[in-house]
Amino acid sequence: MHEMWVGADTAGSGLVWHVVAADTATTLCGQRRQSEGDAGYDSTDRHCLECMTALQDIVQAPAKA
Repeated sequence: MHEMWVGADTAGSGLVWHVVAADTATTLCGQRRQSEGDAGYDSTDRHCLECMTALQDIVQAPAKA
């Protein structure tokens, strides 16, 4: 299971949606998950390309038996 989290862009150019695996404190791009604070969920419609690419690889990987 994965969830979306609003956090800083890895380039520091604003807020983006990151992907976080369940029960972890790190995004798929390697950022440490922190509190959203005042960001709120309406602050961005941008997505972290690194997280989205990693999620695509996970979804397309063959299922483990």
